[in-house]
Parts: sequence; structure tokens; C-alpha cells
Amino acid sequence: MFKTTTDAELAGNPIDEVIGSTIRYAALTSAAKLGIFTALEEDGPKTLDELAAAIGASTDGTRAVADVAAVLGWLTLEDGRYRNGPLAERWLGKNAEYDFTPALLWAYELTNVMWELPQAVRDGKPAQSLWERWADNPDAGRDFSAYMRVKSRLTVQSIVDAVPLPEGARRLLDLGGSHGLHSMAMCRRHPELSATILDLPEALADTGTAIAEAGLTDRITLERGSFLSGDLGTGYDVVFLFEIVHNHTDEENRDLVARAAKALRPGGRIVVLEDVRGEELDEHNAAFSLAMYACSGDRTYSLPEISDWLTGAGLKTVERIALPSSVSLVVGTK
Repeated sequence: MFKTTTDAELAGNPIDEVIGSTIRYAALTSAAKLGIFTALEEDGPKTLDELAAAIGASTDGTRAVADVAAVLGWLTLEDGRYRNGPLAERWLGKNAEYDFTPALLWAYELTNVMWELPQAVRDGKPAQSLWERWADNPDAGRDFSAYMRVKSRLTVQSIVDAVPLPEGARRLLDLGGSHGLHSMAMCRRHPELSATILDLPEALADTGTAIAEAGLTDRITLERGSFLSGDLGTGYDVVFLFEIVHNHTDEENRDLVARAAKALRPGGRIVVLEDVRGEELDEHNAAFSLAMYACSGDRTYSLPEISDWLTGAGLKTVERIALPSSVSLVVGTK
């Protein structure tokens, strides 16, 4: 984006890399937030004036954002008309195999979170957790849920294929199941299985519709509330803790796993899906852990830490199952 020098010895300097990356980030997230990609997908190529009118914005501001998006290949500008470029056609919109528009919308909100990172580091935690932010801005919570839905679509099948259900399993409790993709996929794979998804109301805003469209209303129940306290029920064969422990403290996770273990029948299993921290630093895990700290003051956890929660809750065996992605399954059996 920025090329302040052609001197090869200065390649990768902070002006070109950091400031340039910031501008790319701002342009693409703003283009999504303003609806530029959607307007061009739905109504076709537009002049600058037409595009500005379609998104209800100033012409100068629209030009500034759209030109950067065009330089990056997300838009094209030909004969004075903007249209979606190859990258937008591949990754955004209803015709894309995976519509990553929710990822850009969530990235826009993440900008606000990361802006406060230095103070969060000084204080030991952010001024507000994501959930507190969403209470004031529920649209951000819905954007995050939509983002998690499309992100989970990339890995859901490999996860479901790898989950080791106990013999004769009939009841699944999906804590923090949000979009419902994992519960729906499990129920499709195992016709005898029913599921209960427990999550916050804003996380479940669109889940009921998705379950109805999948024809699984009679097998999947939604419970709106927090899983961080209270009784979780009894008699479950399997409890999912999928990509949630990184949003909570060690103490909260230990308590959650203990209550989840009480909800299991003998022989039942807790299945943790998590980006597990290794002994050596990993680029993805380190970046993800930083984002979690900015969002909630928490972090990723190691296999010994997760195993300690499970065995401390009385589970007899623990195994880790590697997946073809950054996450793993950690399975404890009662």
C-alpha cells in the first residue's frame, strides 16, 4: 500500500507495513460497513455519484474508500464505473461459496476493541468485555455471531467427523453454541441424537430460523442465558465447549468444566474445541491470544491447563485429537 522508498534494505519498515496495513484494513472494513460491495453486487457497476447515492454517503469519501479497495483488487474502476473485483466476487456476497462479509463487519468492530489495547494491558483487562459492549450495541453481537457462523462453516465437517461420541449417545448440550452449526451437523450425522444449545440471546438471534430451515426444530432446543453460572442439567451424553474457554479466566473455566461434568451421565464426554497453546510460540496462536486479551482480558490455554480442568472435575481420561486447522479437540470421559 505505502512504498515510501525503493531501497531494498528498508523493505518492511513500519511506515510501509504497519501504516499501510492499517489503511488496507480501514478501507476494506469501511467498504463492507458502508455497503459498497453489496450495492455493486445487487445493482451492478456504478459511477462514483451513483455509488455514493446508493450507500448514502459523500462522493469524496466514497471515492477515497473505493479507490483503495480498487487498488487492492476488491473493486475495479473501468470507464468511470466501479464494480466488484475478482476478490469480492470470490469471497463476498450471496454468490460466493463462503460469504465473508460478516468477517469484515466484525473486523470493523474489532478496530474499536484494539484501539483500547494499550490501556487494557496497563489495567490488566479491557474496560468492557465483548458482552458488555454488545449490551450497548447489539448489532455488533449479531455481526460477531454471523462471523462465527461463516468461520465455522470452514471446519464444521472435519470437526463433526472427529468427535468421538460415547456409545448410545442421545443427548448433546452445546454450551455457547451460538449459530448452531455444530449441533445441526451432529444431529444430521447421528439421527438418534438431540441437542440443546445454551447461549446469550443476542448470540441466538438468528439460530432458530436456521434450525427451522434445516428441518431440525423437533431435535434442537434453544435456551437463552449464560452458562457461566447455575445448574446445567443432568443426563447428557456429551457436552460441547467449542471455542469458548479462551474468552474466560482459568477460574471460570474450571468452574464451567466442573458443572459440565455434573451434567454428564457416567461414560459421557466433555469435548473442548480450542486453539491450544503449544510449548513453542506459534504465530497464529499468539495473534489469536492477543485478540482475546483485547476482547475480554483472557487468552488461549495449553493442553496441560485444559487437561487439569477435566481431570479436576473427575473425568477419568483425556485425549487430544488434532484437526486439519488451527484448533484441536480435547476430550474428557467421565
